[in-house]
Amino acid sequence: MHERTAFRLAMLKNGFQPLLNDCKRAIETGWPTRSVNAAEVLAWDRSALTSTGLKLDGDLAVIDVDVSEAALVEALAGALNSRFPELFARGLVRHAGEPKEAWIARVDEPFRRLASRRWYRGSDPDDRAVPKHLVECFGSLGTRQFAIDGPHARRQGEVISTYQFAGGVSPATVLRTSLPVLPKAAYAQACGLFDEIAATAGLTAIKAAHGGGEPAPMIFELDADMVVETRDHGAMTVAELERLLRRVQRNGPVTLRCSGTFHDPTRVRTDSHLINWGRYGLGIYDTMTETTWHRRDRKPVEDGLIADLMKMIAERRPKPCAPRN
Repeated sequence: MHERTAFRLAMLKNGFQPLLNDCKRAIETGWPTRSVNAAEVLAWDRSALTSTGLKLDGDLAVIDVDVSEAALVEALAGALNSRFPELFARGLVRHAGEPKEAWIARVDEPFRRLASRRWYRGSDPDDRAVPKHLVECFGSLGTRQFAIDGPHARRQGEVISTYQFAGGVSPATVLRTSLPVLPKAAYAQACGLFDEIAATAGLTAIKAAHGGGEPAPMIFELDADMVVETRDHGAMTVAELERLLRRVQRNGPVTLRCSGTFHDPTRVRTDSHLINWGRYGLGIYDTMTETTWHRRDRKPVEDGLIADLMKMIAERRPKPCAPRN
């Protein structure tokens, strides 16, 4: 038995749901809606994939600190520790070879997603070389898993970073029931505190850079045969995504994730965009630019065009005949 299999079995015994991952991505079909057992975990022992994921279910929740400046991460950790010391005393801290961390605990009221604003340094928020900083909190009401053990990223086939836990304390070493239960407000505060810390540190919020209180931009350029690389279901066309969303949403609202390669070849992270269903049907939300993409044929008719059409129709109507004497 491989060491990774023993790790996954220990997770399962401690009350967590392990997943077979390829780095960040869960690869087992249907993982969001089913539970694994020891027999399935043992079957993974033959797989060449060595990364393990953690399914967020029940009362599990994660504060995902997607921040690449160590000073900002430390400031947020200090601020939260002063308010909720049990988070770091009994919670789990996952690293991935850089300042970014994920803080894992439980919550008294499951939720879907909470987030700070997205921040950056410099003068050009559209410069892809400029790091963007964001804190997101995820609960079990959304479809979400976190890679927690094994390779995190590869370059030309070589592993360049791995997932690990601070102090060796992980889901394989502690009971789920021993994790602290934080109020939902604690997760909201994590996002709000980071906004304050980022602003104080001189960073700029991307939304502010694009005009502040203006409505979030929408782009109507998706076509039925456009291919989208999803995190949990592989490559799918827009039409296939629509059918999938209609099917899975029969059991309640659901949010999927995908990369941004359908509009930018460099946006390869399969968790950078949110896929959902709303007023204009399928929507793909870019968390970096806060732009939502929709089907081309769902673009609303502009008021001016409606007025022009009404005028044209009126001009083409036959004029009433003059009354006879």
